Amino acid sequence: MRYLLSVFLVITVASVLWLSAAVPQTEESQIEGNLYTNIRLGFSFLFPSGWNVQQADDQNINTLGDSTVVFKASYLDLTLFAFSANLPSPSATTPVVETGGEWLGIHEEEMGEQNFEVRGNIRPVLYGNFEFYRLNFRSRQRRDRIYQTLVVTTINRKIIGFGVRGKSQDDIDEVLESIESIQFFDAEFEAYDAVIQSTQPEEVTQLGKIFLDLFPESDLATFIHKRLAISYQQLNDYENLVFHGEKTIELRPEDPDIRPTLAMAFAEHGENNKAIDYAVEGLRLLEMVEKPTDTPIRRWVVLKDRGVADANYAQGLAYLKKSLGMVGDSTVILNRSIEHLEKAIEADPRFDAAYFRLGYSHTRLNNAEKAIESYAQAAALDGIAAQLALEQLQTLYDFLKKDPAGIPQFTQEQLAYIDGKTAEKEAQIQLLEEEERMKLQQQLNLQLQPRQPQPQQQQQQGY
Repeated sequence: MRYLLSVFLVITVASVLWLSAAVPQTEESQIEGNLYTNIRLGFSFLFPSGWNVQQADDQNINTLGDSTVVFKASYLDLTLFAFSANLPSPSATTPVVETGGEWLGIHEEEMGEQNFEVRGNIRPVLYGNFEFYRLNFRSRQRRDRIYQTLVVTTINRKIIGFGVRGKSQDDIDEVLESIESIQFFDAEFEAYDAVIQSTQPEEVTQLGKIFLDLFPESDLATFIHKRLAISYQQLNDYENLVFHGEKTIELRPEDPDIRPTLAMAFAEHGENNKAIDYAVEGLRLLEMVEKPTDTPIRRWVVLKDRGVADANYAQGLAYLKKSLGMVGDSTVILNRSIEHLEKAIEADPRFDAAYFRLGYSHTRLNNAEKAIESYAQAAALDGIAAQLALEQLQTLYDFLKKDPAGIPQFTQEQLAYIDGKTAEKEAQIQLLEEEERMKLQQQLNLQLQPRQPQPQQQQQQGY
């Protein structure tokens, strides 16, 4: 019971000091009127109206467990506080703890060593249709006697507890009635879902940071790091992209998606060998991964093609940049760049940056016609590379003494070519969708077929 009593003693001493420190809205808790919500632990309840609410400082939080909040009455000498603790891991000396009553029982016999005495036995009580266990005790001295009651329950392998300190057991019982309003929710999943459902990268980074602060050991952390990496990519935040991308791989080495994203970032920042290594490993994992049964075939193909396109683009760009720093013939390296950029375009016919880099690779190989074709394709897609591509087209047309008036027509022809390739990809997806639909229909038909009665085995007559 030393742990429990340390809770009471710290609250008793500190509550006097916290009177002037109102709780702000934080990542862990929110207060609206007299509704208190603990975002990390996943519960809310209505505390008595007119009470002041104070938060323990960091030192006291470490002493009291994962989270401690003090509710102090301004007109009564009462303190209501909430706390949490991890359930102990079973060992040779520690029994399996499944209920709040068992948790209280582990500490009860230590109570006699303190200046408090237990009053009665641990007993179950209901608050808000949830089973808690209650323990009453009081200070040993008769003068200025302090009464305290503790009620605890177990949620998600944690103890959630409430305690009340006062000079009257009747007042304590009245305060505990507020716990009747308690509601529990899956705090971890709600915080995770908020990150996943958000479509704004700035909001994702804020919500993701809150999740990792509140649930650093969560099994869902790897998916949050991955989501953050993608959002930081959208925000052009290279350092945070790399941090969260590499954290994703550390937590989930078999993840096939994040490596192409990292490879592209490394290639853009001139870390060519890293880019190639991550891209190669990403392609290897993409070849091995199987479609999840609950993922539609269209989404699966699109995501896989995106990864293949990004990984090949990263390699193409990395080899192109390698060629720029070479002394002597760079033909072999440039041809590798072209090979991977063409694979990127094959996976994603509308990858405008890949067309632009391809045009530059052909330029360095003095293949003007191929360069013009690639630049025209980049310009036709009217993406971020379009203006640069048009400038390069103009330069090449001037160098070859070709009439620049033909650029718009040629660009439109290349757009028609790209649209044709896009239509081919769409037709392939539709074919796969039809194949999957027919396969599912066949499985359904087999399930709906009436079972044929089994012929009874004839008994052989003995002679």
